[in-house]
Amino acid sequence: MSKCYTFLSLLLLVACSARATGIRGHVTDVKGESLPYATVYVDGTTLGVTTNATGDYELSLAPGSYKVICRYVGFKASVFAVTISAGQTITHSFVLEEESTQMMEVVVRASDEDPAYKIIREAIRRRKFHLDQVHSFQSRLYFKGVMRSRSLPDKFMGQEIKSADLGVDSTGKGVIYLTEEDAHYYSDGNKEKTVIHSVHESGDKNGLGFSQFPSVLTFYENNVRVLEGSSRGFISPIAENALAYYKYKLLATFEDGGYIIDKIEVTPKRAFEPCFTGTIYIAEREWNIHSLDMTLYKRSGMDMLDTLRVEQVFLPLKEDTWVIKSQVLSLAVKFFMFDVTGSGVAVYNEQKVNEPIPDSVFAGRVVSQYDKTANKQDSAIWEHRPVPLAADESRDFVAKDSISKVINSPEYIDSVRRKQNKFKPIVHLFRERTYNGHAYKTAYTFNPVVLGLKGENVVNYNSVEGLNIAPRMNMRFMTDTGKYVMADVIARYGFANEHFNAAGRVYRIAQDRAFLSRMWLYGVEGGKYVYQYNSANPVVPMFNSLRTLLVGKNDLKIYERWDAAAFVRRNYGTGFAWMVKASWQRRMPMSNSTSYTFDNSRGSSFTSNSPSELLTMATAWEQHDATLLKAVVWYKPGFTYTQFPDYKMANGSRWPTFMLSYQQGIPDIFGSKVQYSKWRFSVRDETSLKLLGKLKYNFAVGGFLDTQYVSFPDLMHINGMRGVGYAAPYLNSFQFAPYYQFSNKARLYGEAHVEHHLNGLVSNKIPLLRQARYYLLFGGNAFFINDHNYYAEAFAGIDNIGWKLVRIFRVDFVQSWDSMGGRNSGIRVGVNLRWLSTAQVSATDSEW
Repeated sequence: MSKCYTFLSLLLLVACSARATGIRGHVTDVKGESLPYATVYVDGTTLGVTTNATGDYELSLAPGSYKVICRYVGFKASVFAVTISAGQTITHSFVLEEESTQMMEVVVRASDEDPAYKIIREAIRRRKFHLDQVHSFQSRLYFKGVMRSRSLPDKFMGQEIKSADLGVDSTGKGVIYLTEEDAHYYSDGNKEKTVIHSVHESGDKNGLGFSQFPSVLTFYENNVRVLEGSSRGFISPIAENALAYYKYKLLATFEDGGYIIDKIEVTPKRAFEPCFTGTIYIAEREWNIHSLDMTLYKRSGMDMLDTLRVEQVFLPLKEDTWVIKSQVLSLAVKFFMFDVTGSGVAVYNEQKVNEPIPDSVFAGRVVSQYDKTANKQDSAIWEHRPVPLAADESRDFVAKDSISKVINSPEYIDSVRRKQNKFKPIVHLFRERTYNGHAYKTAYTFNPVVLGLKGENVVNYNSVEGLNIAPRMNMRFMTDTGKYVMADVIARYGFANEHFNAAGRVYRIAQDRAFLSRMWLYGVEGGKYVYQYNSANPVVPMFNSLRTLLVGKNDLKIYERWDAAAFVRRNYGTGFAWMVKASWQRRMPMSNSTSYTFDNSRGSSFTSNSPSELLTMATAWEQHDATLLKAVVWYKPGFTYTQFPDYKMANGSRWPTFMLSYQQGIPDIFGSKVQYSKWRFSVRDETSLKLLGKLKYNFAVGGFLDTQYVSFPDLMHINGMRGVGYAAPYLNSFQFAPYYQFSNKARLYGEAHVEHHLNGLVSNKIPLLRQARYYLLFGGNAFFINDHNYYAEAFAGIDNIGWKLVRIFRVDFVQSWDSMGGRNSGIRVGVNLRWLSTAQVSATDSEW
């Protein structure tokens, strides 16, 4: 059946083409090899198209006489004069000759500098002019994105991969993703916006493709950011300091459209520098980029991709002004058994430079906007696409439409759900496990038995409870589109102290259908459970279990608590959000109940579950009741948005996140003893330093306004660390600080965390590090109340340790100083899992 659909589709395509007016054909070299992504355009204009991956093109033209030019990087342009009558389609194939056969003779003596250097110096001298001359840019834009598989595994992380569902053959080869889009692009130098008129996504009739396309890469910039392939960016071959990084060789000089064009080979002077390899074409007299073909490799410092190729073609719009005609980004990546290639082809037409753009285009900070019917257009609008579909792409559109009817059917979805829900004991041991109900309207998630980095395992050990079992379950019920009722249930039993605890929470999430980033969350929680004195939970239970049993160190300090609380959170989707929580607590101290370790001689080294540092700082530590009110406000300015056909969504911002929290202990309500008020204000961000790497920081200031009755959990605690391995967020913790030695109720304190990640700078000069792509970093953490109460540490380390895309380990050498005379130094091995960050209060302000 699919073959029949393919055949009928191709017949329809041919029939539609026959009625078109214009020119179509094929582009090859003199050997008959197809030339993919060649540019075919009308002389004297920027109207044109690009050939597809197999060298086919189709250019729609009104009746009349034209000179049609075909250009391809590295080849001499070809001109075809044609007269087209109404309803006529002319077939013409271009055969291009390599420029090397047409070059003017260049003689270079061994003692002479290559002529390319003089040309590059002229291009560098004019770089700033060409960078600044375009104040605004508008263009019609056609974009096609394709991902192809060269091989796929049968299974990945226990999940079966069905080749048929992806549209690839039995060997794992084929198109796995395909989309094409028609849009308008606007830029005024500071702001940019894409208006998408139509989307055609293979296998999804409601697909939205890419809301933002890869930007036009500007090699007139000193630092070129390519698909965020590296946080450092890459050095342009005509950057101000390019001569310190590149070698140049003049390969050819030829004439094209009245311009003398120099073809120059570009190679890095040294391996493992953030540099391109390839060919750049410079137009003499104006010394602008005519076209280029540049490639980045893993050794160039790319974080994820293996190779990334950039091809650009520019056309003269008017005197001294050239505009982008086409840009092709081609990538390749191998990960485990996956071998994937991809390409993004952008063709620009109707370009306008430095013409007024209405203010309404950039209104509302919307950077991408879909027409209401963008993904509901009739297929006839794609009959004259600027880049013809390759044969496998045409087949993919037909085949995926058939496949989507199957995989989107309720019967198939339910069969997949039942298979995913199959009980797998090994999975439960090491990671969270979710079971989905009918139509995925309900979901039940359970914590892992022995490996839980985000929370607790089911099985743990500590000096207070001994061996303890702590299962937890999250339940999600979808009541309507974007509306959910969530329920969390936790239970815990300690075999040494024979205490059973259980608690629960129910809350509702109501998402705005028209603005998905805007939501309400509100709920209640209650019960009796075990908590750390520091509500940030700096001690990871899994690591504490190991340290307690192996070396007799009981870092985890806990107490029992009855709870009753109500909370509400509002996120406006604009970077502004707030949360309020009112709670009543009954706090009950606990004591060590076991001294068992694998080496019983170590049991006597257990410290008290009530740290002496806290006993001297808190008003009292006894069973008591507490009534609390907490409020938190977040603000991250500079949000931008994408307006999809049916809803709006926030894209985030490059600005810092500001957070202000206030907590009040209210006495004499429901028997409450606590009486205090504390506040904290923080600023957190990470910013690119381009070639110098990335700077991350988290600064905070806070203190107590009232300290009449402050108990252990109410004190200000810094996030200390102990042990060799840990998984806490680096930018919110101290690597060598004791957990409770610097807990306080000071009227004012300051806290700072700064890290500079070099991301390949310096390490690309060190053989072992550069080959493994391990990166250097340095920074410091500090806490300060006064000259008699402070803690500081500095560190230098190696980050990005791992293999391929799995790079989660980090090693630091740390030196610390504090006001109590402490001087510690040593090695810290850590797990840098970004999703563990607790820099902000969780959605429910929960401690479990």
